Amino acid sequence: MDYKTSFIFFIVSLGLFSVALTSLAVVDKTVSGARWLAASTLIDFFRTLLQALMGSAPPTVTLFLANELSIASFALMFVGLRWFIVRTPFRRWDLAGLLVGYMALYAVFFHRPVSHWSFVVAALPILAMGASLTWMLLRQRDSRFVIPSRMTGAFLGVYTVVMTYRCRLSLHQLSRSVDSPWANPAWMYSMLALMLMSYCLLLMYVLFTVVEMHSSVAYAAGIDPLTGALNRRSWTKHASQILARCERREQPVALVAIDLDNFKRVNDTYGHGGGDVTLCAFVDLVKEQLRPEDMVVRLGGEEFALLLPDMDMVDAARAAESLRRSLEQMRVHYDGRMIQTTASAGVTEMQPGDSLEDMLKRADDLLYRAKSEGRNLVLTEESIAFPARPVLVERFEMQTERTA
Repeated sequence: MDYKTSFIFFIVSLGLFSVALTSLAVVDKTVSGARWLAASTLIDFFRTLLQALMGSAPPTVTLFLANELSIASFALMFVGLRWFIVRTPFRRWDLAGLLVGYMALYAVFFHRPVSHWSFVVAALPILAMGASLTWMLLRQRDSRFVIPSRMTGAFLGVYTVVMTYRCRLSLHQLSRSVDSPWANPAWMYSMLALMLMSYCLLLMYVLFTVVEMHSSVAYAAGIDPLTGALNRRSWTKHASQILARCERREQPVALVAIDLDNFKRVNDTYGHGGGDVTLCAFVDLVKEQLRPEDMVVRLGGEEFALLLPDMDMVDAARAAESLRRSLEQMRVHYDGRMIQTTASAGVTEMQPGDSLEDMLKRADDLLYRAKSEGRNLVLTEESIAFPARPVLVERFEMQTERTA
């Protein structure tokens, strides 16, 4: 395949990927990174079209404007891939203003006698963003994106090295040594290498977006739509993996079975709307008090379970007692009235050879003992003294349905 054919193939690929990424971004607007990547690909498509006009259009269009679009495209790619790593919108508008100022500086260099420096000036922000993004990608810790991030980081690393090499060629004026820069083998083959890496990056854009959308669907399928807690099916899958990991590493893991006391009375007194609001407030309280790695599942009705990795029975019992006290002091505001409720809990720790069902059965037995002994109580297999620590939290009326 000669250079001209490769260039045409790359333009067509850019157009197809632009359509694909734009479609994915429209289908799921929550994937902000996909929108930035789609915009980056679209700009790169127009930049490549301008480069294709070399020889039939003035250098201001085929070189200057094309390189300006290349900087803009790379900046959008940086923002898009960054979203998949840090999961937060880009708010460094000072850096965006600096980039715009730098693009203006490139215009000065392009139209000055030292124009052989213009390519280097245009490449510097690309090299800086490429190196920074490669570092972030290689440090990705989200298990969903580890493989795509490593691959993208490798492609970006090669892209950065080739761009550095082209800067060296430009400084030696090899890109301007003949009527057509493509007649120079080093310049042409380095351009082909950039096109190959760009094509690989396009594949990674789609992979990042598809993985994110698949994860969102899987997450939504595993979430209780009312409270936002895990449903039983999803919890069983993930909890079994955590138990296996903790057993393999000889780390403790505790399970808490917890049930809201006299919840039928809440539904009878305040209606099911009041009951739903109370359940949501309880799950919010759990998420506020426990660690990010802890898991809460709604087993059914007002029955919940907590899985606490790297926590022994004593620490888990204290965490459950703190949660019980907080719930006891909490007031949920609903329809002009205040709902108060309590909870009973049973706490157990994983023993050698335990399955998730074994732990849940022991915790359930302790829970029902707590119910029979008067409710609003946390029981463990061993007697544990809990320090008094009153907490008062008020909750106001909230929606009864949540979206994942």
